[in-house]
Amino acid sequence: MIDLHCHILPQIDDGPQSMEEALDMARFFVADGVTHVVATPHCHRYVHLLRADIEPAVERFNERLRAIEIPLTILPGSEIQVTNTADFQREFEADVFCHLGDGGAFTLIEFNWKRELFPADAVDLVEWIRGQGMTPILAHPERHDYLSADPALLDAMVDAGAWVQVTVDSLLGNHGLEPSIAADRILRKHVNAVLATDAHNLQRCSGMTPGYDWVREHLGQTRCDDLLRRAASVRSQIDLAV
Repeated sequence: MIDLHCHILPQIDDGPQSMEEALDMARFFVADGVTHVVATPHCHRYVHLLRADIEPAVERFNERLRAIEIPLTILPGSEIQVTNTADFQREFEADVFCHLGDGGAFTLIEFNWKRELFPADAVDLVEWIRGQGMTPILAHPERHDYLSADPALLDAMVDAGAWVQVTVDSLLGNHGLEPSIAADRILRKHVNAVLATDAHNLQRCSGMTPGYDWVREHLGQTRCDDLLRRAASVRSQIDLAV
Protein backbone atom coordinates (compact mmCIF):
# COMPACT_ATOMS: atom_id res chain seq x y z
CA MET A 1 0.00 0.00 0.00
CA ILE A 2 0.94 3.62 -0.44
CA ASP A 3 0.06 6.61 1.74
CA LEU A 4 -0.24 9.70 -0.47
CA HIS A 5 -0.50 12.35 2.26
CA CYS A 6 1.69 12.10 5.34
CA HIS A 7 3.78 14.45 7.50
CA ILE A 8 6.50 11.93 8.35
CA LEU A 9 9.71 13.92 7.82
CA PRO A 10 11.34 14.77 11.16
CA GLN A 11 11.75 18.34 12.36
CA ILE A 12 10.56 20.00 9.14
CA ASP A 13 6.96 21.07 9.83
CA ASP A 14 4.35 20.10 12.45
CA GLY A 15 5.03 16.40 12.00
CA PRO A 16 7.44 14.35 14.16
CA GLN A 17 9.77 16.54 16.17
CA SER A 18 12.62 14.02 16.35
CA MET A 19 14.22 11.37 14.17
CA GLU A 20 13.18 8.64 16.62
CA GLU A 21 9.56 9.74 16.46
CA ALA A 22 9.67 9.64 12.66
CA LEU A 23 11.27 6.19 12.73
CA ASP A 24 8.54 4.95 15.06
CA MET A 25 5.99 6.18 12.52
CA ALA A 26 7.88 4.34 9.79
CA ARG A 27 7.81 1.11 11.81
CA PHE A 28 4.09 1.56 12.34
CA PHE A 29 3.50 1.93 8.60
CA VAL A 30 5.54 -1.17 7.80
CA ALA A 31 3.54 -3.19 10.34
CA ASP A 32 0.37 -1.89 8.68
CA GLY A 33 1.49 -3.16 5.26
CA VAL A 34 2.50 0.19 3.76
CA THR A 35 5.53 0.07 1.46
CA HIS A 36 5.63 3.69 0.21
CA VAL A 37 4.81 6.97 1.91
CA VAL A 38 4.69 10.31 0.12
CA ALA A 39 6.08 12.89 2.51
CA THR A 40 3.86 15.96 2.14
CA PRO A 41 5.14 18.74 4.42
CA HIS A 42 3.22 21.98 4.43
CA CYS A 43 3.66 24.67 1.83
CA HIS A 44 1.59 27.60 3.04
CA ARG A 45 2.04 31.15 4.26
CA TYR A 46 3.78 30.21 7.49
CA VAL A 47 5.66 27.02 6.59
CA HIS A 48 6.51 27.46 2.93
CA LEU A 49 8.48 24.35 2.05
CA LEU A 50 9.54 23.92 -1.58
CA ARG A 51 11.42 21.29 -3.57
CA ALA A 52 14.82 22.64 -2.47
CA ASP A 53 13.81 22.12 1.17
CA ILE A 54 12.01 18.81 0.80
CA GLU A 55 14.18 16.62 -1.44
CA PRO A 56 17.29 16.73 0.82
CA ALA A 57 15.11 15.93 3.85
CA VAL A 58 13.58 12.96 2.02
CA GLU A 59 16.99 11.66 1.03
CA ARG A 60 18.32 11.97 4.58
CA PHE A 61 15.35 10.09 5.97
CA ASN A 62 15.57 7.35 3.34
CA GLU A 63 19.26 6.92 4.15
CA ARG A 64 18.39 6.49 7.81
CA LEU A 65 15.66 3.97 7.00
CA ARG A 66 18.06 1.95 4.87
CA ALA A 67 20.78 2.09 7.51
CA ILE A 68 18.57 0.46 10.13
CA GLU A 69 16.77 -1.77 7.61
CA ILE A 70 13.24 -0.42 7.88
CA PRO A 71 11.62 -1.49 4.58
CA LEU A 72 9.77 1.73 3.81
CA THR A 73 10.38 4.08 0.89
CA ILE A 74 9.70 7.78 1.31
CA LEU A 75 8.77 9.75 -1.79
CA PRO A 76 8.91 13.56 -2.03
CA GLY A 77 5.84 15.74 -2.16
CA SER A 78 4.12 18.58 -0.35
CA GLU A 79 0.70 19.82 0.74
CA ILE A 80 0.30 23.12 -1.06
CA GLN A 81 -2.25 25.50 0.39
CA VAL A 82 -4.00 27.82 -2.04
CA THR A 83 -5.51 31.09 -0.88
CA ASN A 84 -4.49 33.17 -3.89
CA THR A 85 -4.54 31.49 -7.28
CA ALA A 86 -2.22 34.01 -8.94
CA ASP A 87 0.46 33.33 -6.32
CA PHE A 88 0.04 29.58 -6.80
CA GLN A 89 0.30 29.88 -10.57
CA ARG A 90 3.40 32.04 -10.30
CA GLU A 91 5.25 29.51 -8.16
CA PHE A 92 3.91 26.61 -10.22
CA GLU A 93 5.33 28.15 -13.38
CA ALA A 94 8.62 28.89 -11.58
CA ASP A 95 8.81 25.10 -10.99
CA VAL A 96 9.64 25.40 -7.30
CA PHE A 97 6.80 23.27 -5.91
CA CYS A 98 7.35 19.67 -4.91
CA HIS A 99 4.41 17.80 -6.40
CA LEU A 100 3.64 14.18 -5.54
CA GLY A 101 6.76 12.14 -6.26
CA ASP A 102 8.25 15.42 -7.48
CA GLY A 103 6.72 14.47 -10.79
CA GLY A 104 4.29 16.03 -13.21
CA ALA A 105 1.22 13.82 -12.80
CA PHE A 106 -0.41 14.74 -9.47
CA THR A 107 -0.25 17.61 -7.01
CA LEU A 108 -1.77 17.74 -3.52
CA ILE A 109 -3.49 21.01 -2.74
CA GLU A 110 -5.48 22.15 0.26
CA PHE A 111 -7.60 25.14 1.13
CA ASN A 112 -7.53 27.26 4.25
CA TRP A 113 -9.83 26.32 7.11
CA LYS A 114 -11.50 29.74 6.92
CA ARG A 115 -14.24 30.15 4.31
CA GLU A 116 -13.20 33.75 3.64
CA LEU A 117 -9.80 32.52 2.44
CA PHE A 118 -11.24 30.02 -0.02
CA PRO A 119 -10.37 31.34 -3.49
CA ALA A 120 -13.44 32.37 -5.47
CA ASP A 121 -11.78 31.12 -8.66
CA ALA A 122 -10.94 27.65 -7.31
CA VAL A 123 -12.72 25.92 -10.20
CA ASP A 124 -10.74 27.98 -12.70
CA LEU A 125 -7.56 26.95 -10.90
CA VAL A 126 -8.45 23.27 -11.13
CA GLU A 127 -9.02 23.69 -14.87
CA TRP A 128 -5.71 25.57 -15.18
CA ILE A 129 -3.79 22.81 -13.39
CA ARG A 130 -5.41 20.21 -15.61
CA GLY A 131 -4.37 22.32 -18.56
CA GLN A 132 -0.77 21.93 -17.39
CA GLY A 133 -1.16 18.17 -17.73
CA MET A 134 -1.47 17.57 -13.99
CA THR A 135 -4.30 16.33 -11.76
CA PRO A 136 -4.91 18.19 -8.49
CA ILE A 137 -5.86 16.07 -5.50
CA LEU A 138 -7.83 18.02 -2.90
CA ALA A 139 -6.63 17.30 0.62
CA HIS A 140 -9.18 16.27 3.28
CA PRO A 141 -12.26 18.14 1.94
CA GLU A 142 -14.39 16.26 4.48
CA ARG A 143 -12.78 18.30 7.27
CA HIS A 144 -13.68 21.70 5.80
CA ASP A 145 -16.99 22.70 7.31
CA TYR A 146 -17.80 25.14 4.52
CA LEU A 147 -17.41 22.42 1.88
CA SER A 148 -19.72 20.19 3.90
CA ALA A 149 -22.22 23.03 4.28
CA ASP A 150 -22.12 23.77 0.54
CA PRO A 151 -21.27 20.52 -1.30
CA ALA A 152 -21.69 22.29 -4.64
CA LEU A 153 -18.28 23.94 -4.07
CA LEU A 154 -16.57 20.55 -3.99
CA ASP A 155 -18.76 19.13 -6.75
CA ALA A 156 -17.73 21.95 -9.10
CA MET A 157 -14.02 21.33 -8.50
CA VAL A 158 -14.45 17.59 -9.04
CA ASP A 159 -16.44 18.24 -12.22
CA ALA A 160 -13.52 20.42 -13.38
CA GLY A 161 -11.15 17.46 -12.98
CA ALA A 162 -9.95 17.41 -9.37
CA TRP A 163 -9.61 14.23 -7.35
CA VAL A 164 -10.37 14.09 -3.63
CA GLN A 165 -8.30 12.70 -0.75
CA VAL A 166 -10.29 11.37 2.18
CA THR A 167 -8.52 10.90 5.51
CA VAL A 168 -8.68 7.53 7.25
CA ASP A 169 -9.12 9.10 10.69
CA SER A 170 -12.13 11.00 9.38
CA LEU A 171 -13.78 7.76 8.30
CA LEU A 172 -13.12 6.24 11.71
CA GLY A 173 -14.73 9.20 13.49
CA ASN A 174 -11.49 10.42 15.05
CA HIS A 175 -12.04 13.95 13.72
CA GLY A 176 -15.62 14.10 14.93
CA LEU A 177 -19.08 13.22 13.65
CA GLU A 178 -19.41 15.78 10.85
CA PRO A 179 -16.13 14.89 9.07
CA SER A 180 -17.09 11.21 9.35
CA ILE A 181 -20.46 11.85 7.71
CA ALA A 182 -18.86 14.04 5.04
CA ALA A 183 -16.16 11.45 4.29
CA ASP A 184 -18.80 8.75 3.79
CA ARG A 185 -20.79 11.05 1.51
CA ILE A 186 -17.74 12.01 -0.55
CA LEU A 187 -16.68 8.40 -1.11
CA ARG A 188 -20.18 7.46 -2.18
CA LYS A 189 -20.52 10.43 -4.53
CA HIS A 190 -17.09 10.91 -6.09
CA VAL A 191 -15.37 8.06 -7.91
CA ASN A 192 -12.01 9.80 -8.26
CA ALA A 193 -10.99 9.52 -4.63
CA VAL A 194 -8.00 8.20 -2.71
CA LEU A 195 -7.45 7.40 0.95
CA ALA A 196 -4.52 8.74 2.97
CA THR A 197 -3.56 9.14 6.64
CA ASP A 198 -2.49 12.80 6.85
CA ALA A 199 -0.52 11.45 9.82
CA HIS A 200 1.55 13.89 11.86
CA ASN A 201 2.53 11.56 14.72
CA LEU A 202 1.53 8.22 16.20
CA GLN A 203 -1.29 9.86 18.16
CA ARG A 204 -2.75 10.99 14.86
CA CYS A 205 -2.22 7.94 12.69
CA SER A 206 -4.52 4.95 12.32
CA GLY A 207 -2.73 3.54 9.28
CA MET A 208 -4.15 2.65 5.89
CA THR A 209 -5.56 -0.81 6.59
CA PRO A 210 -8.34 0.41 8.93
CA GLY A 211 -9.46 2.82 6.21
CA TYR A 212 -9.78 0.12 3.58
CA ASP A 213 -11.47 -2.14 6.14
CA TRP A 214 -14.00 0.65 6.83
CA VAL A 215 -14.71 1.03 3.13
CA ARG A 216 -15.08 -2.73 2.70
CA GLU A 217 -17.56 -2.90 5.58
CA HIS A 218 -19.63 0.17 4.71
CA LEU A 219 -19.31 0.56 0.93
CA GLY A 220 -18.46 -2.96 -0.21
CA GLN A 221 -15.53 -4.89 -1.62
CA THR A 222 -15.89 -3.39 -5.09
CA ARG A 223 -15.38 0.17 -3.81
CA CYS A 224 -12.49 -0.98 -1.63
CA ASP A 225 -10.79 -2.63 -4.60
CA ASP A 226 -11.37 0.48 -6.69
CA LEU A 227 -9.68 2.70 -4.11
CA LEU A 228 -6.73 0.31 -3.86
CA ARG A 229 -6.37 0.27 -7.65
CA ARG A 230 -6.62 4.05 -7.83
CA ALA A 231 -3.84 4.49 -5.26
CA ALA A 232 -1.69 1.98 -7.12
CA SER A 233 -2.33 3.90 -10.32
CA VAL A 234 -1.15 7.13 -8.72
CA ARG A 235 1.97 5.38 -7.50
CA SER A 236 2.69 4.04 -10.98
CA GLN A 237 2.47 7.54 -12.43
CA ILE A 238 4.55 9.47 -9.94
CA ASP A 239 8.31 9.51 -10.03
CA LEU A 240 9.59 6.78 -7.73
CA ALA A 241 13.25 7.87 -7.95
CA VAL A 242 14.38 9.07 -4.54
